[in-house]
Amino acid sequence: MRRRSLVHLVEGRKPQMHAERRRFSLGIWALGFGYFVFYTPYSALTKAVSNGLLSPTEKLVSGFELLPASVTATVLTMFAIITAARWWKYAGRREFFGVSIPFPNQWTFLSGLCIAVIIGTTTLAFSFAGTSILFVLVLLRGGILLIGPIVDASLNRRVRWFSWAASIASLLALIVALADVSNYKLTLLAFLDVLAYLAAYFFRLRIMTRLAKSNDKSVTMRYFVEEQIVATPVLLAALAILAAIGAGDIMMGFRRGFTSFLTSEAVVPTLLIGVFYAALCVCTTLIFLDRRENTFCIPMHCGASMLSGLVASWGLSFLYNQAPPSPAQLNSAFLIVIALLFLSPLHHFELYMGKLNRALRGALLRFNRSSNEAERASALASFIRESSEYGAMTGNQGRRILLFVCSGNTCRSAMAEAIGNAEVASRLKVPLASLGTPEIEMLSAGISAKPGLPMTAEAQTALRHLGVPVPEHTTRAITPEMVSQAEVVYCMTEDHRRSVIQMFPAAASKTKCIDPNGDIEDPIGAGLEKFVACAKRLQDLVRFRFDELGLQAAP
Repeated sequence: MRRRSLVHLVEGRKPQMHAERRRFSLGIWALGFGYFVFYTPYSALTKAVSNGLLSPTEKLVSGFELLPASVTATVLTMFAIITAARWWKYAGRREFFGVSIPFPNQWTFLSGLCIAVIIGTTTLAFSFAGTSILFVLVLLRGGILLIGPIVDASLNRRVRWFSWAASIASLLALIVALADVSNYKLTLLAFLDVLAYLAAYFFRLRIMTRLAKSNDKSVTMRYFVEEQIVATPVLLAALAILAAIGAGDIMMGFRRGFTSFLTSEAVVPTLLIGVFYAALCVCTTLIFLDRRENTFCIPMHCGASMLSGLVASWGLSFLYNQAPPSPAQLNSAFLIVIALLFLSPLHHFELYMGKLNRALRGALLRFNRSSNEAERASALASFIRESSEYGAMTGNQGRRILLFVCSGNTCRSAMAEAIGNAEVASRLKVPLASLGTPEIEMLSAGISAKPGLPMTAEAQTALRHLGVPVPEHTTRAITPEMVSQAEVVYCMTEDHRRSVIQMFPAAASKTKCIDPNGDIEDPIGAGLEKFVACAKRLQDLVRFRFDELGLQAAP
């Protein structure tokens, strides 16, 4: 039976990372504000132009006519932003005829296709007659809130109860909006447009979550730039091809967008639509690329756009005497707000309660520093039981996980896991068995491990030689869930580190060799003496890494 040794540590500082590592900050809130600032005029202009509000003749303009000019403006603005920000350096490159140019990989190419669909379907959604800005946003944002936890669950990421509660609230919002049949007209084309939008977001979020939600700025920016290399140019090329074919009303709309529309009075506000979309696309993409789970990033995205939708709707009502949102649409928007409140604040609630829990534990240890060892162990065990009950309710948000990786998980990483557990117990000055449910967890895994094998006999003997308890260890292969949850991934060799990064690019910033000065060679086949030497070296390195992490001894 697989056993995962779990121990508690007193609170310590987080490890220092290199300059390129991102830290949690207020930056994501600035991105959310920027998204609101650009989304408000984007949605208002799209609805105003399509309804003929800016034309002296009040000529209606279809979304198919709008797209060519708006997408052209988006392409030019997006590439100008990337150039001005000097972000081209982050993209992967290929050499063609002796010239090195930015070039996407297969996954960023697919994600670029998804965002191309999203750009086109978003503008079309706001241009359809019979649908208000707020009604469209309820459909789009309610749908994203629904698929967010589904994406996380499909990638084996933890989905907490309030994410599912938010999904239920989002579903109710959609039902309320759709039940108000007298205040909207949802054609089959509009329904298919929304469906395509949500399908594109589902696949985009899956790709993004798996590859690019990282603390490493170079990883996230590479993803962003490579995605944009594909998105708008492909969309513009597709529109041009359809316009050239010119069969049917839709394709003829695209053709007019490339020809007669360019001389109409609506072309300038349409170009502004494209400019605003490029700016908001930068903000929303960087929001989604924040390494925190989708249940935090999606509310930031949805909340900003819902607020902008309300401002844009009331603005058009005030300036152009358009119908304000219906009571049912406002109620559905309120339910979306309820869904958002389930998500983001509760996400932070666990974080802050976890900090409070650690602070109280530290205070308890200081209070008991004059007690004898038996009294201290008893008090600590009692407190940990209470903390465990709290952690079971809140999902153990404060837990820290350290992952040790080698090839087969039968000796080096397995010994490091056991040594780590013993070292933590020693620093707390309590028996390992009294620690109970974890605040910090030691894991080990293998790059090419065959699951279910025991630790080698020589490794067990080496641990006993150091006085380290031998756990009931069975081998396990490294998984995306292990890597995503780990605070740090300690590899035994440089080859292991490169393999982990190749398998999980988003973990590059937290994956390192346990020995900064060299590899821990595999002792298998080298005799017991080599195993003992390897275990001693690992013990020294585990202590060094714990000191580096700020995991200090109890007072």
